[in-house]
Amino acid sequence: MSAPTFPAPAVPMRPASIAPRLPQRRRPSVRAAWRWENRKAPHRWYWPVIAILNALSLASGYAQYVSYRDIFVSQGVTWEILWGQGMLLGAMLFLPLTIGGFTAQMATGEHEGRNWQRMTAGRLETAMIAGKLLHGLQVGFLTSLVFFIEFAVTGMLLGFDLAGLVPFLPRMVTMTLAVWAIEVFVMWLGAVLKSFAAIMITVLIGVVLGFPLSTMMPPLAVLDPLALLTSASSVRSLEDISSPGSLLASSIVCLVWVGALSLALRRSVKKQS
Repeated sequence: MSAPTFPAPAVPMRPASIAPRLPQRRRPSVRAAWRWENRKAPHRWYWPVIAILNALSLASGYAQYVSYRDIFVSQGVTWEILWGQGMLLGAMLFLPLTIGGFTAQMATGEHEGRNWQRMTAGRLETAMIAGKLLHGLQVGFLTSLVFFIEFAVTGMLLGFDLAGLVPFLPRMVTMTLAVWAIEVFVMWLGAVLKSFAAIMITVLIGVVLGFPLSTMMPPLAVLDPLALLTSASSVRSLEDISSPGSLLASSIVCLVWVGALSLALRRSVKKQS
């Protein structure tokens, strides 16, 4: 007599609504990239150096005003003299070199850790560049703010009326954009040149070339991103310090440089994959 056979138990079907889903890839966070740039930036030496160099430049303007106070008082000139003397060396020499060194140090760090290659392999380079641009804009604003604070304090020590500071305030916008453009230029250099020395030699050459361009051929100075602070601060044309046309032109030039250099930076980074 044959053994009875029983039907195999039915395997319950999993509803489509609870089918297992593949893990979704998280989108790269620009905010996280910006925060990471803030953590690794060499802020410890940058801000003290900026404050000291500003103080040295403004001390020159302070001494100039004190030496010829009677003449300047008779002419009704106050803040203009302090700005012209206190900003000249900073815009043409001190600030571009310091900003260049700050950005170059960060750029060489990307090569040492092969960060660009890893970010490109993970398709995170766009977020990383966006974080760098945001950090650069932040540093540009704070760099300009530090100068304006020291400028205002120096003027108060000379007994200037704070109301006379108002026409200079819009220059904070153009100076922020100029510092930003310099940073993005050095970021691009840092993606092309891998050594700190090579980057800084190029920055120094650009700063030196900016001297004759700014003094003898001001319209051509816009071709040198390291000379943008001179026109952005209007230090060589004090009569245009609050001119809307001058402010607009300086802002447009800086933004064009930022846009063009950002595209160049992204292209250079992709070549390193």
